[in-house]
Amino acid sequence: MNKRIQLVIGLLAIGLALGAGIYGRNVYLKEVSTYQVPVPAGDIPAYTILSADIFQLRDMPRTMESLPYYQSLESLIGRITTGKLPAGLPVPSAMVVPASQFRLADAAFEVVSIPVDPVSAVGGQIQIGQRVNLYRMSEQSMPSGNSVSSEENFVLPITVEMIAGDILVVDVRTAQGVKAGPVAAEEQTGTGLSGNAQQVEQVQILTLALEPDRVDPVLAAVAAGKKQGGLLWTTLALP
Repeated sequence: MNKRIQLVIGLLAIGLALGAGIYGRNVYLKEVSTYQVPVPAGDIPAYTILSADIFQLRDMPRTMESLPYYQSLESLIGRITTGKLPAGLPVPSAMVVPASQFRLADAAFEVVSIPVDPVSAVGGQIQIGQRVNLYRMSEQSMPSGNSVSSEENFVLPITVEMIAGDILVVDVRTAQGVKAGPVAAEEQTGTGLSGNAQQVEQVQILTLALEPDRVDPVLAAVAAGKKQGGLLWTTLALP
């Protein structure tokens, strides 16, 4: 075998080695060093319910697996953005939350806050997660044409009407917007506070999850109570 043939064989061996190295490197980078993560195909505004069609997959360094970003498209679908998501960038975990967590209740419900008097709201001790019934108590109007002597001890009858029942409580606050109820008192106790700081703050604002068709009657009852003197009474629903 002359030197020319040895040179050709050597060059071929070097070429095959280089080709195998390049191929191996590409396979390594593709399957080991990078992976695909979902990124917005375009800018996504805040408060957007996410769906698969507004994302695309993009190769990212595999080191990002340990960082606080959404790693799969399935984990994003149905959630809501809390801020703008720029196009082409991974989605931070803090910028997208479940719709129920963001709204305090499932998307099928409207979330409504109403004022309550602690005396007429289970002593102001209602807690998040409980279910309540709302009643309206009002005096019946006297029929027209009827006269009542001043000597008669006449009392107008009271009507009691259930406005809405089995309503989920999603938040409770004082009139100043501070957390209220036994849970808030336990949180204060855990901080080492004592004395008056541990007293239970009475609930004066109830936040409720209502089906859309029950919102109008509840708000009408609240308005009527302020204008016409009716009383809104809250009870714990039967378990």
